[in-house]
Amino acid sequence: MSDSELRKELADERRELKAAVSSLRAELGLATAKGKKVGAGVGVATGAAVVLRVALKLARRRAS
Repeated sequence: MSDSELRKELADERRELKAAVSSLRAELGLATAKGKKVGAGVGVATGAAVVLRVALKLARRRAS
């Protein structure tokens, strides 16, 4: 294999690696965004449950 062929092959592989890294970064970005949405949803649900629990306790105290 000549030097020019080797350089061309290495350049091609570098381009493929760059594309693969770019693709992985994009996928990780999407996964992170989805994770943030899930985390926010869990936070909202937990907050709603706490508010409901406090409201039920207050209602029971008033009824007593």
